Amino acid sequence: MTPSSDLASGQKQDAGAQRQITQDKGTIYRRETAWGYSLSQQDGLCTVRARAELGLRVLSFLAFLAMAGLWLWPGASFALGLLGIKMGLSIFLGVFGLTLGYLAERGLYREVQVDLQRHQLRVVWLNRRDDARLNTVIGFDEIGSVFVRRSPVPGRTTHLDVRFGAQGEIETLFEGQEEVLRELWYDLNTDLRAEPSVSVTPVKTAEMRRRPLSRNAAVKPLPRALR
Repeated sequence: MTPSSDLASGQKQDAGAQRQITQDKGTIYRRETAWGYSLSQQDGLCTVRARAELGLRVLSFLAFLAMAGLWLWPGASFALGLLGIKMGLSIFLGVFGLTLGYLAERGLYREVQVDLQRHQLRVVWLNRRDDARLNTVIGFDEIGSVFVRRSPVPGRTTHLDVRFGAQGEIETLFEGQEEVLRELWYDLNTDLRAEPSVSVTPVKTAEMRRRPLSRNAAVKPLPRALR
């Protein structure tokens, strides 16, 4: 028989673990790789995203099935007055099915990759099979600034954005608490601004001695072709 004090302590530990899990949601994790590191936001929705991808696949299949049923269902009408409506529905169902299928194949999990070898900042999407699909590739030399943007509405999350390109395009990397994003902002500014190390071998050149000109020395102008 378990004493009541042990039960109470166990409940406190479970409550503490639950609070820890709740606090960890939204934390940005850094995973070191051979080419740099990747950043991903932990929100506790991995299982939900996997089920959502399966649901999108099922809806995509049903959309194509309904599109085929408009034309192949027994007793389907091909009257001139209905052809326009059926063609419009077919186009809508086809685009709807393709969009859902693309989202399911692309994935719903977003990851930011900092490639220190290629000097690239990549935003990729991961599906439930961990297949990565590129969304945005930004060279370090294209980045104008990395900044933390607070929302003007109280209670809204803070954004960590990067401005890049000649047009000053803005890509939101993460949303979350300002304290966490401030630390990430410092790390990214340190890594993205780092100059590539290039080893330069010094070359000895012949030293030319230059005699100082006196005030009375004649100055000969250069020929017109060399001016």
